[in-house]
Amino acid sequence: MNIAVILDYELQAGGGFQQSISTSVILNKYKNEKYNFIFLTPLKKNQDILRNYGIHAKHIHISFFNRFVSYFRRNYLIGKAIREFKIFQYAKLDRYLLNLDVDVIYFLAPSWLALQVEAHKYLFTVWDLCHRDFMEFPEVYNFREFEVRERLFHAVLPKAIAVIVDSELGKENIIRRYGIDKRRVVSLPFLPSNTVKISEETYAANDIDVKHKYHIPGEYLFYPAQFWSHKNHRYILDALRKLKEKHGKIINAVFCGSDKGNLNFILKKAKEYQIHDQIFYIGYADTAEIPYLYRQSIALVMPTYFGPTNIPPLEAFALGCPVCYPHLPGLEDQMKDAVFLMDIENPDSLVEILLKIDKDRSLVNEKITRGKRILEKWNEIDFWNGLKNIFDEYEIKLKCWK
Repeated sequence: MNIAVILDYELQAGGGFQQSISTSVILNKYKNEKYNFIFLTPLKKNQDILRNYGIHAKHIHISFFNRFVSYFRRNYLIGKAIREFKIFQYAKLDRYLLNLDVDVIYFLAPSWLALQVEAHKYLFTVWDLCHRDFMEFPEVYNFREFEVRERLFHAVLPKAIAVIVDSELGKENIIRRYGIDKRRVVSLPFLPSNTVKISEETYAANDIDVKHKYHIPGEYLFYPAQFWSHKNHRYILDALRKLKEKHGKIINAVFCGSDKGNLNFILKKAKEYQIHDQIFYIGYADTAEIPYLYRQSIALVMPTYFGPTNIPPLEAFALGCPVCYPHLPGLEDQMKDAVFLMDIENPDSLVEILLKIDKDRSLVNEKITRGKRILEKWNEIDFWNGLKNIFDEYEIKLKCWK
């Protein structure tokens, strides 16, 4: 069975995209005579990234005109005329996939390309429904972004042979909010990115001194996140200021990730708080540096509102780095007692945790051990078996007509 694996987001753009890489690596590793994976992307940059993982991806060009035509094809009367008169029977994406003899599509991200598919069944990935959970944030509300996401999910989810989500809470929300059959929604939890899969020998051999490279004078906490408002960098600033003013303790913060519109606000706020010399924004971190940024920090601090699953805590678990995580429904359920839970609307909560991390090493080590146990409960073989079950079930039905 030929399975088209489509990646139409930039693979360097955040946690969900790292999950796309991890999934691609797993599919490429477990491909066999029964299941042949054909990797496709409309972004040439993705081809280069996947090539580094030994994956050959074909480039498919979907022009604005193709998207425009596809929009009109979704009109009921136009669609009916196409079926009756058999003119322009397939949109470009379908024609391309038919030439490759593709049997089913696996969208690794919430892709608008699914709207252009008329002649192929597909698996669709939903990372989160945070536009419904926290619609207050401008990135999921302004410029009709809320409506855009709703239109996509209402259009593509009912037609998917399987909807892949990250957690049982995500599954429950998909079923409840979009009326999707329970058997069609499959929970396949995220995995740590390939970035942190590094042996002790390799770690020691490369030996990147983070503090020396970025001139960091002392301890630092680490937060790898794009600068969206929902990432809540402000919370860290509030805590660092309180820690300095009330306890006389200075801890630095290392931020990495691309600016999505909130970076200047955060940097100006740090200057206003007179802690700007404690904030180190290093831009988009080189992949090779990521393990060192985690391990040399006192903790990963991730006060995000969005979830329920995020990849950085899993990476921190893999590297033995303590994790500070939001005390929010769904998010805390994923991490159990392996993290320090923060009240992300009360900076004093993080202040107390940072002081505790500084003083109680036995508790820190206990959390690290529990984090590693969480990773042991779900691995790439489990992830592959979950996907394989979907492919196996579809293949049985496929034999009825092919």
